Amino acid sequence: MSAGSAIGRAALAVAVAVVCSTPAAPRAAGARASSVLDHEFLVTWYGNPRSTRMGILGEQSGEARASALRKQADAYVPLTDKTVVPAYHLVAVVAQCTAGKDALWRRRETADVIRDLLIDARAHGFRLILDVQPGRATVEAEVNALAPFLAEPDMYLALDPEFTMSDCEVPGRQIGQMAAADISRAASVLSDIIDRGHLPPKVLIVHQFRLDMLPDKRAIGASPNVDLVLMMDGFGSRSLKRDSYRTVFRQAPLEFAGIKLFFRQDTNLMGPADVLAMTPRPSVVIYQ
Repeated sequence: MSAGSAIGRAALAVAVAVVCSTPAAPRAAGARASSVLDHEFLVTWYGNPRSTRMGILGEQSGEARASALRKQADAYVPLTDKTVVPAYHLVAVVAQCTAGKDALWRRRETADVIRDLLIDARAHGFRLILDVQPGRATVEAEVNALAPFLAEPDMYLALDPEFTMSDCEVPGRQIGQMAAADISRAASVLSDIIDRGHLPPKVLIVHQFRLDMLPDKRAIGASPNVDLVLMMDGFGSRSLKRDSYRTVFRQAPLEFAGIKLFFRQDTNLMGPADVLAMTPRPSVVIYQ
């Protein structure tokens, strides 16, 4: 299961009031030929079917889960001109608090679990996002291991720097960092998969709730067929989340914005109108 994330989430306030520059505007719609998020708004449910602790995705199953996610997504429909698209957000590489046989401090989800969730998602017209918590493995190795699934047209990718560990770090004890080069390489791998398979564009989500999680974020390279999303993670009160949202985007934005909401840990959970009132306006919202 996921290494304890309370250490990271409680540190959300570290990001606040550290950067004072004006936030850069997100990329203008139509600036490139192909994009998912110029026209779609993603509403995702996060977690892993093996765990009720990791998020809402593991707390329900089958028709009940699909119906509840559809209802959640439908609440955004009157508030945006984009097409609202639900997605399951599966933690497919799960950071561990023990080293494991290969001493990489992560567990790869089985192909059967990923395949079953993809079948479920497709049955309801949803997308599937595969989230990577690398542990001490390399980002590139974990993305390449997921390549057969990422070759599916309705499968997207997410990367979590919190659980990217150096050789001396343990998930849940330290907050990790992810280098721009690793994110750029993941985007390049995803772009190559798209080109080889003549696939539609894809989405790559990068989590952040502390400034030091992405120390050289400005160096992240763009790919013409991959939408890069900066996902403001972390739980707390509405005011704390708004302040942290502004701060991570002032540090440096990516092409698109996103925000993560926590059913259990957030104080006074934001509603859809609150989400879409944020600046820059989110194109993705994750519920955990």
